[in-house]
Amino acid sequence: MKSTRFPDLRPENWRKVLVRAPNWLGDVIMATPAFARIRSWAIGAELVCGLRPGHRPILGGSKSFDRLLPLPARKGLRGFRAEVRTLRKEGFDAVVLFPNSVSSALSATFAGIGVRVGYTRGRRLWITHGLRAKTRKRRRIGGRGPRREPIPMIDYWFALLDALGMPEVEPKPILRVTGEEEEAAREKLGELGLAPRGRLLLLNPGAAFGPTKLWSPERWAALGAALASDLGEGDLVLILTGPGEDRLAEAILRDLPPGLPIRAALDPPIPLGPLKAVVRRAELMVTTDSGPRHIAVAFDVPHVVLMGPTHPGYTARNLEFATVLRKEVDCGPCHLQTCPLDHRCMEGLETAEVLAACRETLTRRSRAGT
Repeated sequence: MKSTRFPDLRPENWRKVLVRAPNWLGDVIMATPAFARIRSWAIGAELVCGLRPGHRPILGGSKSFDRLLPLPARKGLRGFRAEVRTLRKEGFDAVVLFPNSVSSALSATFAGIGVRVGYTRGRRLWITHGLRAKTRKRRRIGGRGPRREPIPMIDYWFALLDALGMPEVEPKPILRVTGEEEEAAREKLGELGLAPRGRLLLLNPGAAFGPTKLWSPERWAALGAALASDLGEGDLVLILTGPGEDRLAEAILRDLPPGLPIRAALDPPIPLGPLKAVVRRAELMVTTDSGPRHIAVAFDVPHVVLMGPTHPGYTARNLEFATVLRKEVDCGPCHLQTCPLDHRCMEGLETAEVLAACRETLTRRSRAGT
């Protein structure tokens, strides 16, 4: 496929290219097929992925990049200057920007990267080759006026790469598990009580986004207890935690009756690399709309998603193994990190409804023989 939008951009002229990854873990995972497209186009270039330091393990084993470059984690002017210094030392001649922020375009400009590819909204002066984002028609939500109807993020990124004439790939997340990650996961699951052939169910109650994506610990406990009651010896319901989420998991554990095969990965949580292998091993994941959800997508693991304040349109791709539960509320989707009202979007999801979806998912999996 040849580009008609940017005829001056030829892959043979790209010597060293920065791919600036998205900022959220789930977005990094959803962007992996787009990363593969860039790799298949710029075959002769050194391709470097710039990303948050904590996200580096999710791309362990990736074949899309020659190198992963952790970017400075500091925020504000000091962080911006540190990022510019880091990029300038690398000597990149082109960058593909996945974030829509002005700061990501500015840092690439100040670092002297001559070709800067990305969406132009709000930063046209700092993008050399860009597109205006296409949006669907607006509709009114509640009393807050019209809102843009989102398109799935993978389609959004693919439209940009289409303009460069990059080869097409399947729009499904691509994650790989290294031998070291597999061994670490096996060892950790054994310590937690999972037998080699035991059944593994995952609860992922956290969300780095903020409290509006959370479901109450009492309901997680009731759901976990009901799922555990269907399991046998050597099986396990595992509560996943991320950094700073120990208290949430402990609150769930406190509400559980004794003797059930439910454990939590606490202090420290399972690292992001081995977590890929843990998720791949599971029969089912019940999750908030957060990063680990997309690990399940990558490995075709059946999952039930509790969707609250975020619009489902952004992730409306690769739903073959997903059951998305959400309530239509007049105040949503609001995309707020803290609810100013009564958290009705999540409170409206009843335990019985979630449990029924889980059991139906497990029954379908059993009938399919997987």
